[in-house]
Amino acid sequence: MELQLIRQSVGIDVAMNDFKVFYGYMTNKMEQEMVAESTFENTAQGMEDLLAWLTDYLHGADNLYFVMEATGVYHEQLCHYLSNQGLNVSVMPSGRVKKYAQSLKQRSKTDLLDAKMLCSLGLERQLDLWVSPSQELLELKQMSRERGQLVKEQSALKCKLHALEHGFLDKSKVIKRLGERLQLLAVQIQEVEMEMRALVAKNHQLTRKVDQLTSIPGVSLLSAVVVIGETLGFHGIKNAKQLTSYTGYDVVHRESGLYRGKTSISKRGNSHIRAMLHMPSMTAVRCNPTLKPFYERLKARKSKPIIALIAVQRKLLCLMFTLWNTDAKYNPHYEKKSAEALAPA
Repeated sequence: MELQLIRQSVGIDVAMNDFKVFYGYMTNKMEQEMVAESTFENTAQGMEDLLAWLTDYLHGADNLYFVMEATGVYHEQLCHYLSNQGLNVSVMPSGRVKKYAQSLKQRSKTDLLDAKMLCSLGLERQLDLWVSPSQELLELKQMSRERGQLVKEQSALKCKLHALEHGFLDKSKVIKRLGERLQLLAVQIQEVEMEMRALVAKNHQLTRKVDQLTSIPGVSLLSAVVVIGETLGFHGIKNAKQLTSYTGYDVVHRESGLYRGKTSISKRGNSHIRAMLHMPSMTAVRCNPTLKPFYERLKARKSKPIIALIAVQRKLLCLMFTLWNTDAKYNPHYEKKSAEALAPA
């Protein structure tokens, strides 16, 4: 049988100043060949040098995949550069990469070994291709993170101010300075929120999508904008199960033999979305015609009300995802009509 290449892969481990590269391919005999490795600077020139280096080893551009791990922001420039060249790029979540590395029984850990592991991952698995989100959504996510940090600082300062005001010693000067910092934070939070609203207003499609999400009783404009920004418009999310896993709302069961551990959500996901959905869920259990009875039923069966409230947050998030995909507004009678349609004549 003639030897043929069925897949080529470039594993890239990206750091702040440079990135390690490993190139390999898989033959029609399902055998992997790790061919070459190198290191390049994480600059525009280094990215050009990468493609020039690959020309000595590539067997055409067919079935070629560049695989890297999501590493904060360090991989973003390289992703955009390779994608703009018309190349196949796949960005893997850290959790999946870690599980795959454990399956290889790889005890040592270096940047080159990680690049080799990512190269092997690209040869073995069918990966989703990375697609660059729109500029507006990237800006919206950045604003969402900035606002979240400001709100966190504001909350911490309020707690500190409360402690100082009720203490024994006279701390009037410290209290004055804390008050001034709180005023500054309040102004900055308001500025960021105004910028977020202005960004949405400039984009007609984004405005329509936000109107659809805010049609859900309990969801404010700010809540909808933060969820859209943090998910980049539900970018790359295919179903509700994947969405709940991304946000840490997926349920974790701990059982083994006679042991029955505590069941809880994983919290291994986007904490910014979970923090933002807390207040909308509190509103939804009072005024949402479908989520209010859902909460009451669940609350009666659970030991703690917070469990039912978290379930409402999860359901609220999935509802927003559904409206985004169906391009429709909230219909409080949808479940009732569906039940009537499925009922026997």
